[in-house]
Amino acid sequence: MSTIPSTEARLGFGASSLLPNIDTFKFFGAFILVLLGTLPMLLYPDSSKTLIFSLFQFITQELGWLYIMAGIGAFLWCLWLAFGPHGNKVLGSTPEYSDYSWVAMLVCAGVGSGIMYGSMLDWAHLSNLGINGTEVGSAQAKEWASAYAMFHWGPIAWAMYATLAIPIAYSFHVKKTPVLNISQCCHFLLGDRVNGATGKVIDILFMIGLIGGAATSLSLGAPVIAAGISALTGVPNGLQLEVLVLFLVTAVFGMSAFFGIKRGLRAMSDINVVLSVALLAFVLLTGPTVFTMEMGVSTLGRVLSNFVAMATNMDPIENCGLISNWTVFYWAWWASFAPFMSIFIAKISRGRTVKATILVTLVAASSGCAAFYIIFGNFGLQLQLSGQLDVATLVTQFKGGEVIVRMAEYLPLTPLFIGTFSLVCGIFLATTYDAVSYALSATTTAHLTPDQEPARWNRLFWAFVLSLLPLGIMVVNGPLEVLQTATIVSGLPIMGVVTLGIVSFVKEVKATGWAQSR
Repeated sequence: MSTIPSTEARLGFGASSLLPNIDTFKFFGAFILVLLGTLPMLLYPDSSKTLIFSLFQFITQELGWLYIMAGIGAFLWCLWLAFGPHGNKVLGSTPEYSDYSWVAMLVCAGVGSGIMYGSMLDWAHLSNLGINGTEVGSAQAKEWASAYAMFHWGPIAWAMYATLAIPIAYSFHVKKTPVLNISQCCHFLLGDRVNGATGKVIDILFMIGLIGGAATSLSLGAPVIAAGISALTGVPNGLQLEVLVLFLVTAVFGMSAFFGIKRGLRAMSDINVVLSVALLAFVLLTGPTVFTMEMGVSTLGRVLSNFVAMATNMDPIENCGLISNWTVFYWAWWASFAPFMSIFIAKISRGRTVKATILVTLVAASSGCAAFYIIFGNFGLQLQLSGQLDVATLVTQFKGGEVIVRMAEYLPLTPLFIGTFSLVCGIFLATTYDAVSYALSATTTAHLTPDQEPARWNRLFWAFVLSLLPLGIMVVNGPLEVLQTATIVSGLPIMGVVTLGIVSFVKEVKATGWAQSR
């Protein structure tokens, strides 16, 4: 009796004998697309820069509203998950990690070194825009700049991270689906097509979006570390040092990926929490303590009292650049990371309730980010207000890492601070990209049970691939818009994938009810 071959068999994808338990179509499809995006930047940097600027202008001007609506939708969706009918449902069996390690891994993987760069310098960039009709350089401009800097790393950002965490955790921990990828979120809506070409295209879109968003983080973080090394050793800071740092960080998170999520990521996350708290305490106690606390409370109050207006602001009349250049960029950055963070949150949240998973993601993680912006941001702002250092001008003339080193000169024990700051940046990058390489390798694994992890060589391979696009961005050596464009473009298809996953999950739970853990 003959049988009809599956879609995978007829189209020639799925696991192969040469790469056991690897979905070769997704594996090679994503890798080839990364090469197609990287090689032109390495071979034709000037032409690539021109194309990148054109893409940036088109997407931010014509499609910026779409990213703002995505942020609002993600926040409302997470509120419904936490306080809706399924808020007290448990995601599988007993928790795998302690509460401390769970929160530490979630925050460290989600913020990366971007929080170190952004908390120091975002207020300076934004104060040059004249937000809400304020005069550039005025006190009001700085107050709004500080508020929007904190807002961009607040609950909406983390809501976008968590959009698919519950659908994925439901599939993986409750229904015991033996794969950990985005396409399975769409199973109820798309049926068996998620096991064929349609599902593989969804997963490849997720992988490309994630790699593009990750490239921005690594391209921001590596130069900051390079500037710190240059300040401490006297080695000239330039492209060669930045590339060296890029590959050193890649090697570190490659080693972490090799040792696995439990030993690698958990250990580095725990260490980095301690180092981060120590850095924050050092700056708070040795810097302008009273000003930091007063400005921090004022900024937090401004964000809370204006949250709805800030979340819905599209700036159609003034068009000062805040929304098109910054909010859209950040929302696209969070969107490009959303499926990855959802996979990661789902993986480490076994045994947690839906409400706990969502609220810890939104509240605890946002609070951690706010602490960085309150302490690091207000340290820099006080340098500006006191006339000691014109940070707002420096960010328009020098790379961010070099400006941060200049700011550190106004703290005691400057070499120690720079060294620790660079180390924390490196660990943040390593923990983020350990988690990213895990998500990519899990997506390209044909079958994965809750107690299994992807093959070590597979995690190492994607750790290497993650360094390719940042290398191209460094060679192009353009201003911040180059990084922003990579993020905005990569985030666009992800929003469609996330929408499919949400609709499928809602339809499934409505039609069948919440399944019992098997």
